[in-house]
Amino acid sequence: MRSNRLTPWSKILAAAAGAALAGSLLAASGTSAGADQRDDALEKALAAAADDAPAALQTPFEAAGGARWTTHPESLTFYRQLDRSSDRVVVRNIGRTTQDRPLQLVSVGQPAPKSQTEAADGSVAMFVCSVHGNEPSGREACMKLARDLATSKDAAVTRFLSRTTVLFLNANPDGWVANTRGNADGVDVNRDYLALETPEARAVTKVIRDWNPDILNDLHEYGPSQYYRTDLLHLWPRNRNVDDTIHSLSQEMSEEYSAAQARGEGFTAGIYGHYVKDGEPFLQVAGDEQVRILRNYAGLVNVVGMLSETATRPLNDDEAADVRVLNNRRVDTNYASAVGSTQMVAENRETLIRETAAAAERQAELGASQGGVVYFGGQDDMIPTDPDQVEPEPMCGYRITPEVFQQVRRALNLHDLAWTRSAGSYVVSLAQPNRALVPLMFDERSEYRLAQGTPLESC
Repeated sequence: MRSNRLTPWSKILAAAAGAALAGSLLAASGTSAGADQRDDALEKALAAAADDAPAALQTPFEAAGGARWTTHPESLTFYRQLDRSSDRVVVRNIGRTTQDRPLQLVSVGQPAPKSQTEAADGSVAMFVCSVHGNEPSGREACMKLARDLATSKDAAVTRFLSRTTVLFLNANPDGWVANTRGNADGVDVNRDYLALETPEARAVTKVIRDWNPDILNDLHEYGPSQYYRTDLLHLWPRNRNVDDTIHSLSQEMSEEYSAAQARGEGFTAGIYGHYVKDGEPFLQVAGDEQVRILRNYAGLVNVVGMLSETATRPLNDDEAADVRVLNNRRVDTNYASAVGSTQMVAENRETLIRETAAAAERQAELGASQGGVVYFGGQDDMIPTDPDQVEPEPMCGYRITPEVFQQVRRALNLHDLAWTRSAGSYVVSLAQPNRALVPLMFDERSEYRLAQGTPLESC
């Protein structure tokens, strides 16, 4: 923060040594430590529900045997039918896209979904369904899982839903209709969770702020290549500012639940961004720490989050010969990952509630004491070596001008960040639960800062 002072690297290295570095290439074999000891009643119940789904509540994709994808208008009809057929389901519009399509939030609970306030105080699982419009399998998996949760009569499902509200958000209808990665304005929404310039990203962050989810699984697809040919690729938050416990729980959900569930169903699973040869990772090509990516944003706001990706192109001769085989594998892989996340909640509900709340308290306390280290670079398996990428003596807050405040006020509200007026300007303190976002929004060293702020040594 002060350019005339030598950086105390001992503090940086000490903090780095205590951080979770389990995402390294050597530790990325993807094996599950706890799968054999798990209670799989919920997983079995959902598998049975999928087999016994009422014909009237099949998705158009299912009705076609995977030969075609559900259209956006058909999805609206499907969710309306699901809402009418089950008291467990409520569908509400939480925004509109640039092209005036509804941004739908589907909530599922037993005997009915809890209110927003009641749910936020308890257990919430959130799924973001295909934020990239040309990656359809995630939204198909969401429709299927919402239906299976709503229609199953199994005690494992009703018990789970009586204690946990499950949310599904179709995050890019315009891209869905156009079959494009971006939204109607060509923006990649999964690079907009800091600036919040798109209505889609604003809807997602508003749900996170208001519903306070404990876990989040962001469902995607990827293009396979020679050394990148896995049914499911998964990853947790890699930003080094994520609370250590949130990071650890996110990696546990990603590896020991979602990936383990996929493997249990016969799929292959590996770490997103790792090229693999002969079963061993040899090069990391993606999966960085950007705050504006949803899995990282989730971790920075104290949500146990992850990314799921399944391969869009054929991985074997059967898939190459029959598009239905290919498409069903894509959907079934993302469905398996989502079921694994629900199992994470079923087995660890109280831990998740307790630890996400504790992480928020730790972040506010760190901000108040000006403790820890603020990182502007590096990731969980990569310690930054550039002094400009770290601040070992954190600021207490940032002063911003009235003009900047007007520019970022909506983002501050959606990120659940408070501010105060002071001497004709505004101060955004780090002494709050979402502390980690503040330097990334306003510091000149932050690659994706929204505006320039002045770091304060005392507040």
